[in-house]
Amino acid sequence: MSRKENKANNGMKRRDFLKVLGVAGGTAAVAGSCSEPVEQLIPYVIPPENFIPGVPKFYSTTCRECSSGCGLVVKNREGRAIKVEGSPESPVNRGKTCAVGQASLQGLYNPDRVRSPLRKNAETRRLEPIGWKRGEEILAEKLNSRSSGKVVYLSNNVSGTYSKFVAEFLKPLGGEHYVYETFSHEPIRKANSIVFGRDEIPSYRIDKANYLLSFGADYLETWLSSVSNSIGYSELRNIDHGKTGKVVHVEPRCGMTASNADTWISAKPGTEQYVALGIANSMISKGFNKVAPGPIAAMVSRYSPKKVAELTDVPADTIEKIARDFATSRSLAIGGGAANTGSNATETMVAVNILNYLAGNIGRTVDFSDPLSISDASTFSEIERLVEEMRSGRVEVLILHNVNPVFTLPGELKISEALEKVPFVVSLSSFLDETSDKAHLILPESTSFESWGDYSPKKSVTGIIQPVMRPVFNTKSPGDALISVSKNVEALKNTFDSKKYYDYLRNSWKNRAAVLSPGTSFEKFWENLVVKGSVTTIPAPVNVALSSSISSISFSEPQFRGEGDFHLIAYPSYRFLDGRGANKPWLQELPDALTTSVWDSWLEINPSVAAKMGLEDGSYVKVDTPGGSFEVQVFVYEGIRPDTVAVPLGQGHTSYGRYAKGRGVNPFALLPAATDALSGGLSLLSTKVSVSSLRKRDLLVRTQYTKTQGDRHVAKTVALDQIGHHNGHHGSEHSEHPDFYPDLKYAKYRWGMAIDLNKCTGCGACVTACYAENNIPFVGKKQVAKRREMNWIRIERFFEKNSDGSLDVRFLPMLCQQCGNAPCEPVCPVFATYHNHEGLNGMIYNRCVGTRYCANNCTYKVRRFNWYTYKFPEPLNWQLNPDVTVRSSGIMEKCTFCVQRISHGKDLAKDEGRLLRDREVLTACEQACPSDAIVFGNLLDEKSRASVLSGDERGYKVLEVVNTKPEITYLKKVKQERV
Repeated sequence: MSRKENKANNGMKRRDFLKVLGVAGGTAAVAGSCSEPVEQLIPYVIPPENFIPGVPKFYSTTCRECSSGCGLVVKNREGRAIKVEGSPESPVNRGKTCAVGQASLQGLYNPDRVRSPLRKNAETRRLEPIGWKRGEEILAEKLNSRSSGKVVYLSNNVSGTYSKFVAEFLKPLGGEHYVYETFSHEPIRKANSIVFGRDEIPSYRIDKANYLLSFGADYLETWLSSVSNSIGYSELRNIDHGKTGKVVHVEPRCGMTASNADTWISAKPGTEQYVALGIANSMISKGFNKVAPGPIAAMVSRYSPKKVAELTDVPADTIEKIARDFATSRSLAIGGGAANTGSNATETMVAVNILNYLAGNIGRTVDFSDPLSISDASTFSEIERLVEEMRSGRVEVLILHNVNPVFTLPGELKISEALEKVPFVVSLSSFLDETSDKAHLILPESTSFESWGDYSPKKSVTGIIQPVMRPVFNTKSPGDALISVSKNVEALKNTFDSKKYYDYLRNSWKNRAAVLSPGTSFEKFWENLVVKGSVTTIPAPVNVALSSSISSISFSEPQFRGEGDFHLIAYPSYRFLDGRGANKPWLQELPDALTTSVWDSWLEINPSVAAKMGLEDGSYVKVDTPGGSFEVQVFVYEGIRPDTVAVPLGQGHTSYGRYAKGRGVNPFALLPAATDALSGGLSLLSTKVSVSSLRKRDLLVRTQYTKTQGDRHVAKTVALDQIGHHNGHHGSEHSEHPDFYPDLKYAKYRWGMAIDLNKCTGCGACVTACYAENNIPFVGKKQVAKRREMNWIRIERFFEKNSDGSLDVRFLPMLCQQCGNAPCEPVCPVFATYHNHEGLNGMIYNRCVGTRYCANNCTYKVRRFNWYTYKFPEPLNWQLNPDVTVRSSGIMEKCTFCVQRISHGKDLAKDEGRLLRDREVLTACEQACPSDAIVFGNLLDEKSRASVLSGDERGYKVLEVVNTKPEITYLKKVKQERV
């Protein structure tokens, strides 16, 4: 019988039976007889070294989803990478991750990855598969036969050994390397050059401040390093002897970052510089400055608080109060957020630098000894010049690596037309994005999870990048591909001695090893580096003085193109960044923190304007810009000025795979190529638009349609001056309710959780981590519209009012409360849900019959029902956690505090004859949370962190009055005096 015929036969043959029996025994044979036919099952003859089935291996590496360079530890089971966690060894993220990092494995296993080299057919204009040998030969032939045209390598920030490698590759060819980052924060660099003579981006130490003043820097979202910033924010929010840090945010729109500030100051678009100058003026005039002002006094003398109030809509007494608090605190001023980069962005950063200088923050909370590597990115002016060279035919060979300029550059530059003028375009992309579609040849790279490398996010840190599994598809690392190509290029034949990039990488570390670890053999050093994942050095302190060029600066009004009534804010998405994360379904299904919208774009508009135009949530509008128009649904939001509208970036792809294509709108395509006057950086805040109603409305798909708590007091607050006045007791909120049944008794463990609402930022890292750990399916926009989302933990968002009528945004993570008196348990007719002896509300999936009585009876609405058996397209299913059951249709599911992790930890502790120690088991949500808001532990252990926090005077239980006896204690958000 042929193999084809054998495959088609549904019965189990004698040979198949013996094959299964020989490997797994009779049980497997019986099971196999009623499943799909066995095609091939080969046991290990010689098992891989250190391989134990069922026991995970962990590999240290570095995240390359953005320029932050967080350290990662990747869990591998039987050769598959299944979970990403932050590396505790990394000083950048200290074991924490963001939602983007948690979803990064969906790039590795994405079903729309380019699986082998492709070449564009000159006649059909379609990409056709070719082998690696032929693909590399084609590139070598082009490099050998090129005439006088330039060779250009355009990549993202590849700081580290690979940057040096590219330079060596290009030098014999006379080529140029451009580093293109969509958000390169050029105004920060330029302002530092003007004020301090240092053309670089320093490390901003939020963790060392107790007063943070932000001028449009979305530090909890996309500004510089969001995880590192969140860790600093968490430390600032610690409460010590009735004191805690204070945050003030100045920006026309209240984004996720502004909503976590104690005070959001809604200044006119582009006028943040005047607010900063007014604060500086007040500091000097009142004698609050800690450093002699020098020429600064004359610069700011014109900007009295009264005059600034007229220019910005910010009251003069507010400016004076900030000046006093900022100067008398351990403070930090930051700015330069991409969404607020206008024509005067560098001037704004000059004003911010002036504040830090006057307050004595240079060298304390502003650290120039440890600059960020993104400081070396090409300027937008350089990218503009490159596009013009492409258009004029001066670029003959263009190699693209991890960039998508067709999507992220302003439409006014017409980059697509410029690419058509380049004779030969090579893309090393893993995906057919908008730019790769224009390439003549695609040599798909292995992802950072499949290849070797290193990366330096800042001067003091270099992280190693190592393969955590074998390549999923027929791909190569860019280094290996270029070394192979170089062997056939006449000008490059003697450039590289190494046959593999791994060898080149190791050789480049040998000199560093001798300096970093003298007396240690290189092999031992390399082994330690790979295990730890990074090396950290202590940079020498630098002397920073005021530059004489500061006197040449004058401050100008912001300039806007267009004649519309509204300023347009196009802001980066903390889920998709500049659009690179839009092809990951977990990020598409992660609700936006403020709108809770999924799988789409929206336009934020003020309620007073919406009322005049007859608009409500979901109404369609047409937005006319100088570069064209787009249609989008409306989200009516109090957190935006009446003269401003806002739209997120990152959606609107015309390519890039099934999860990204055709969703939402891409504002990049309609933005002008406007620039900041002094730095030449891209100005996103540059356009005025007109908005008109299309007189139609549909559901704006969200996961939360309510905007307030409705007097249910779910997310509670407490005034700072009230803390410490309850003698350590919870007071009436924890009074005993009469109960018919006796309290449950627990012997060794009683698992519980404490969630600090004063630290939760609403970022959603916990949500994505839960998806990854527990095999939670993504269901798509249509199913979410039917309220069939499957997330086990959600971030509830409420818009309330402060005493002065201003907006008060509250975030509350909601998951199964593991109730001691659970209303779901008595109504289950088959005892599928039960309360176990350790305080967990368990679920027995194979007992559930799908009556959904438990969901109807759940006070907190945290149970999810599988309406379908959701599919994970190959190879996304490779990421599934083998320790967690994959549920089928008709099954109810919900959080169980990562019971698989608890079981694993108890097994290890049992081998040592002891109980679990505190913090030895971390839930997925707790481990990811960058602001350390979630703490899990044994409540029977009075010294455990969870137990201590559960007894905190700020603690309360959600809807405690219904007597469900939850095991989760929430700590009230602290309200401070507003500015």
